[in-house]
Amino acid sequence: MATMIAAVTTTAIFSVVLSGFVSSAKADKRDAAAMAMRHAQEVLKSYVSVDPGNASFVPNSGRWSAENPPTAWALAPGPHYISSLVASPNPLSPAGVAAATFQYTVTNVDCGFGAGAGACKQVVFSLTYAD
Repeated sequence: MATMIAAVTTTAIFSVVLSGFVSSAKADKRDAAAMAMRHAQEVLKSYVSVDPGNASFVPNSGRWSAENPPTAWALAPGPHYISSLVASPNPLSPAGVAAATFQYTVTNVDCGFGAGAGACKQVVFSLTYAD
């Protein structure tokens, strides 16, 4: 009877400890994901603040990696692949796990100021990683 009680107690304790480790790892990944998003947003803000009126402005083409074509502008419409920001070594892409993917998509929108479509940009981020 004592062995049975000890086994149940040990199982409960290990379950709590394991849950704590898993929760901690997930929280670390969420923090890393939030930092990657903030970094990407800050870089995009710098592109916008440099020369917002010049549609052909190409600051540091391919700044993040070779994933973007060399003539791509950071806010050109369409998808932009920036997975290099979350490449190994990174908590989102540990060894033995599928690499994280990170991209953003830019869409030209009409802001309603009479400037037409393309006067404003809508940016949607997509970050995928194994949890």
